Amino acid sequence: MSGEKQKPGRFSLLVRITAGMLAVIMILSVVLYNSSGVTMDTDSYVEKDTRLAARELMKDNTYAGNSRVGQMMTFARSVLTGNRTLSDVEEKFEIAVSQKRYDDAINLTEQAISLYPDEDETKGRLYLRMGYLYVLKDNAQAAAGWLDKGIALAPSPEAYLTRAQVELDLGDAEAALRDAEVYMQTAENPDELLADLVNIYEATGEYETAAGMYTKLISGENGGEYLLNRAYCLTRLGRLAEAAEDRERYGAAGGTELASADVMIGLGWMQAKDYAQAGDSFIRALGENYADPESLYFYVVLCSYMTGNYQRVCDYGDQLIALVQNGGKTATAEIGVEKMTGRLNISLVKMDLAALYQMNGASHLATGNYETAESRLTACLAEKPDDAYASYLRGVSRLALGRFSEAAADFDTSVAADVETERSRYSRAICRMQTGDTEGAADDLDWVLLYGTDKDLFETASALQTQLIAGDSPVINE
Repeated sequence: MSGEKQKPGRFSLLVRITAGMLAVIMILSVVLYNSSGVTMDTDSYVEKDTRLAARELMKDNTYAGNSRVGQMMTFARSVLTGNRTLSDVEEKFEIAVSQKRYDDAINLTEQAISLYPDEDETKGRLYLRMGYLYVLKDNAQAAAGWLDKGIALAPSPEAYLTRAQVELDLGDAEAALRDAEVYMQTAENPDELLADLVNIYEATGEYETAAGMYTKLISGENGGEYLLNRAYCLTRLGRLAEAAEDRERYGAAGGTELASADVMIGLGWMQAKDYAQAGDSFIRALGENYADPESLYFYVVLCSYMTGNYQRVCDYGDQLIALVQNGGKTATAEIGVEKMTGRLNISLVKMDLAALYQMNGASHLATGNYETAESRLTACLAEKPDDAYASYLRGVSRLALGRFSEAAADFDTSVAADVETERSRYSRAICRMQTGDTEGAADDLDWVLLYGTDKDLFETASALQTQLIAGDSPVINE
């Protein structure tokens, strides 16, 4: 257009004036749109506090929801008609917000604040605007200060709810809950922002209230996504059977985080000390391709060991050890369940390799696989040399394998640490008899007979002492 030469007299004066005005408008539009022309969509915000702040900033925004061209046409019409209902500052602010240029929007709001000398409701709304902008900039400390000033002059239910979210981010759960209650009492329709409100009650430990809120959300359109959230609350309340039902409904509704749900419920069963149910939940999670399988293997091993399911400890422990030895990753973080924007982020306890080797070794010992047991327990002691119980277990394995001198050395360690002392002394007596140390064997048997409390072991020790006195080879009944 600028490259075309216009002949003098080609257009009337009115046309030239109009063209000049449009050119000015286009220049102004370019200046105003010198940044991105993307229109702010409040649905694009995932975090509850930023979504709510964006919603408040978009109220009555002339430019919200328009395309870039639509925004330019709106601005052009306001210039041509002269019907400009907002100040230049306010209009530029609306455009800046619609384009997510928050620093510009903050500067323009500061200018607007300077135009209002009185501390009135208008000034309060501008203060709230600053608070919402700082929420969008992820500056909770600054947002809290502006929201405090705004609420003092222009309180609104939405402002209280936004401040509650900010207070939660700052770690003031008590204040967050207090502001959430104000919202509930003052909002004309509290359920309208229920999805933004419920996480405050959940984060502050009000799981019963949060579960009730999720029940309302579940009954609404697309409510299936909240089943996992309610399952979390029910798990924290110890209502694990109900949580498991929500997990099944969540899966039937097409939920994709089944593994996380199973891990969450498994942790709940562990807290309830129902290790059998917990182990089953963790195995289900493994079948759902959980992102951190090594952690789940460890939890399956732990729960199976607690219930005496030694074969399962051997099976899953062997798989986990193979993963570790082949460079597989280990579990990270501390035990717990964190809620992240309506989705679960599960963190499991850091895996203790020494404990893994010990549990797996003890289970192989219990199932009669002495060579594997001895190998696993040796690996345990390499990780934790002062584990006297592992030394005792390895001593039992070596005794069963006929490696008496090595076994005796392991029992020396467990006796010195006063771990399984009665059985350690009895087992060491057998080893000493096999290696010709009859005096040491007699001392150990005397101790078992004088101080032991295990009646069955007392009888076998008496029989062994008889063999020792008779000079017979010991019959091993370990």
